[in-house]
Amino acid sequence: MSLLSKIGDLKDLKNQAHAMQAMLEQEIVEIDNDLIYLKVNGKQDILELILKDEYTNDKAATEEAIKKAFTESAQKVQRIMSSKMGGMM
Repeated sequence: MSLLSKIGDLKDLKNQAHAMQAMLEQEIVEIDNDLIYLKVNGKQDILELILKDEYTNDKAATEEAIKKAFTESAQKVQRIMSSKMGGMM
């Protein structure tokens, strides 16, 4: 394989990565549990985080709900990425 061919392959991979990032940015994941509403995009940027009216002054419960929501959103994004990458290959 020539150096020019390898450079071309790298450029193709870079273009695919940029296309994947653009696609993921358009994907929206929403998590709605008892205490919070969380909305993130496929790049895992937080778009919205709302403490619900059911929010109590129980700091530990709220922290746990937030951690669970972030974990769930990350898992959903990973499934989306896996699905999208499977379609690109």
